[in-house]
Parts: sequence; structure tokens; C-alpha cells
Amino acid sequence: MFTMNKDNIRTVTDMRINTIGLLKQVKKHGYKYIFRGSVPEAVLVDIKQYHKWMDELEDQRDAEYAKKLVSEPKGEGKTLDAVAKEYGIEL
Repeated sequence: MFTMNKDNIRTVTDMRINTIGLLKQVKKHGYKYIFRGSVPEAVLVDIKQYHKWMDELEDQRDAEYAKKLVSEPKGEGKTLDAVAKEYGIEL
């Protein structure tokens, strides 16, 4: 899926010489690997793809946290009426 090949690799020089063109390629293809010399240094990712990945990561972390909370021991708890009375709230 994200393997490096000649179509998705660009150099720092490419980025410097044709920044707008590179950004257009990233928008079209989703990402480009950036090499300096013959070493991969970074990945340029389309902003929509980035936001999608961040949303997916947040969902995954939320699910893991929820599983952790479910497994923790629960206290005695209080009824809604008891909490309302304690804080002087009328229901």
C-alpha cells in the first residue's frame, strides 16, 4: 500500500525547485516520500489524508481507553437524585 517506488519518491531538490508541482502531486496521489541523497527523510501527506488518519487514530485510542475503563473496578455509585441533593440542584 505504501511501498516506495519511482512514482512516489521525490528529492529535497525536487521540493525546492518545484514546490507547487510537488504539492499538487501529493494532493493527487495522497503522499510522497522525500529523499535527501539516497536516504528517505520524510513523507509529505495530503492534508485530507492526514486528518483522516488522525481521526482514525483518535477513534482507536478512545476504544482502547474505553476497554480499560470497563475493566476497572467500579465504586458504589450514587443515584442522580443523591448527586442533585448533594449539590443543591433541583431536578
